[in-house]
Amino acid sequence: MDIDRARTFLEIVHTGSFLKAAERLHVTQTTVSARIRTLEEELGRRLFTRNRNGAVLTAAGREFERFAQS
Repeated sequence: MDIDRARTFLEIVHTGSFLKAAERLHVTQTTVSARIRTLEEELGRRLFTRNRNGAVLTAAGREFERFAQS
């Protein structure tokens, strides 16, 4: 598991937004999206539901959150 992907995931959970996570991590929103896309491909599950108002965890995302925090 790539630590940057896990940190990015947790930052999105904390901020509720890919854009805000990118700002706090000092990377582009494209980088955040790519990290999450790669993580979702590795896990074979969607972790977030994305919309104009931000990002909301899916059931799989809530499961992964416990793992990512450890």
